[in-house]
Amino acid sequence: MKLELESLAEELERAKANSKDIIVDTQNIQMESCNNDTVLNINGETYPLTDWAHTQIAEKLGIPVKYYNKMRESGKTELLAENVNAWMPVRERRLIRILYNRVRAFLSDRYRPMDNYDLLFCALDEFRHHDVEIHRCDLTETYMYIKAFQPAEIRQIDTEYGTVSVIPGLILSNSEVGAGSMKVEPALLNIGCKNVFIASAQFKAVHIGRRRGEGDIWADDTLRLQDEVLWREVRDTIRAAFDTERFVRAVERFSEAAENKVKSPTIVVDSIASHYSISEERKKKLLYYFAKESPTQLGVANAITRLAQDEERAEEQVELERLGYNIVAMKKQAFNSLIKEKEGDDSKGIEITIE
Repeated sequence: MKLELESLAEELERAKANSKDIIVDTQNIQMESCNNDTVLNINGETYPLTDWAHTQIAEKLGIPVKYYNKMRESGKTELLAENVNAWMPVRERRLIRILYNRVRAFLSDRYRPMDNYDLLFCALDEFRHHDVEIHRCDLTETYMYIKAFQPAEIRQIDTEYGTVSVIPGLILSNSEVGAGSMKVEPALLNIGCKNVFIASAQFKAVHIGRRRGEGDIWADDTLRLQDEVLWREVRDTIRAAFDTERFVRAVERFSEAAENKVKSPTIVVDSIASHYSISEERKKKLLYYFAKESPTQLGVANAITRLAQDEERAEEQVELERLGYNIVAMKKQAFNSLIKEKEGDDSKGIEITIE
């Protein structure tokens, strides 16, 4: 779900006030069938579950997710509860994260919460020192993404096919429910077409900490000290993401990619789609967008990041934006070798008509 910054801040404040984390022994956890659905009974209190929490339970108990979902979707809730309770470990502790009275995560007791609220306000404090503007905010069941850029630090790349203007920035991402780590990734924005290119993570914090006792989780001195170190590292990384020398090096790489011409758009798209497991539907769209770009390495990267804008799911959009940067960042020899894998293929590929 795409949100304006103010709406995101308000939602995170509400979530902070309506969330609860508890450590529970698995002997005190039971799944129950209730009104054609299932709930989790935790210490005598029942809670519905998010789709993500259901997936985590299936994975942690070793129940095939496809079979688990089939039981849910076919209304066999009693059978599902029986399976879960039968495979629930005895005397193991789990961290249960609850939001708006729904179980949203079923985690190891070593999971270390690093919450979106804290990340957002840590970042905003640093953004003020760099004249940063928020480009986009997304909040999904599993992730928060914040894309921010420095509009004043513009660089122009003159190519045979025109001028490309880019500005530096970053993307902050975090999962509060065990879907992934917290990351700070440098990024560039092509201001002409609003395409975003996301580089490799500059900072990555894994949600693993020390084991906790049963009951509600309360902050203690040790956790506060750990948090101070974490947020200091986040601020330092945000600062480094806006380093001018880093940005100049990235622009140079874009310039090199703009000079690397390709002969056949179809072969390029087929090669990339095959190598990165891009679906047939996406491949057709990618060829369509590439036909509108310069026939270069940068052109295909632009087409990939343009394709990202069509994605409704923020997670899929970000993955394509990362792929776009990876294509730009490839050295000429590596990129050309990737394309040559398809040369000599007798297939005619797919035809796209540009209107």
